[in-house]
Amino acid sequence: MTPAVVLLTFLVILSFGSYGYSQLLDSNCIASHRMRIIGGQDAQRTPWMAYLIRDNTFACGGSLIAHRFVLTAAHCTKVNDNLFVRLGEYDSSRTTDGQTRHYRVVSIYRHENYIDFRNHDIAVLKLSRKVVYDAFIRPICIFFNSGYQSFANSIQDFILTGWGQMAHNKMPTTLQKMSLRRVSNEYCGVPGLSICCWNPLQYACFGDSGSPLMSVVKYGQSTIYVQFGVTSSVTGNCDGFSSYLDLTSYIPWLSQTLSRNWA
Repeated sequence: MTPAVVLLTFLVILSFGSYGYSQLLDSNCIASHRMRIIGGQDAQRTPWMAYLIRDNTFACGGSLIAHRFVLTAAHCTKVNDNLFVRLGEYDSSRTTDGQTRHYRVVSIYRHENYIDFRNHDIAVLKLSRKVVYDAFIRPICIFFNSGYQSFANSIQDFILTGWGQMAHNKMPTTLQKMSLRRVSNEYCGVPGLSICCWNPLQYACFGDSGSPLMSVVKYGQSTIYVQFGVTSSVTGNCDGFSSYLDLTSYIPWLSQTLSRNWA
């Protein structure tokens, strides 16, 4: 089959309340058991989190979205980059906190109009081999059909997980989480295809780039974590405002990119 046919075969259509039918990019994102992220400063395991590595050093966050693809920010990548992705990571300082798997990035697909973190800051990474899902590694949910922008715009509360800088220039080894609230894009000084958020007590910061901005959504009989944004930038000295690429606006680009490169 052609890559496009394979991709369309992979999509699963499920009912989504009053919004009719919503396609999930990968239905394996629906957990067979209840999983919590909220609670405490350290996040509990989030099986879609990707730990990007360049020159044996943490580079950015990302999210596993399908068997061979990771979503991240374009500014996290370079021309002729030599990136690796670690999945299943939680605490990078320990080897006893669970099994991790490493993958080489064989292709990087940046948005063709990418300029900087303010303009089309999105990229897809293709991994060297297929990811086998288990309880600790599986994709995040992404609604893949058009027509639900109004629903996405109505989401006001989000969750961010990542390994970004903490207070006093400290880089955590343990995956962190925070709750965020949508505010006007004017606070972030970003264009319309972005989501601006803040939390007066917890801040997104350097190192959170590429990480997924999520929200908890009731989906049929399940409660799922849906990605609505990709971390792009923080304002000032990580003072509370942070901007995220509005993933809903880029679903056509993501669909075309995956279709062309699925094989």
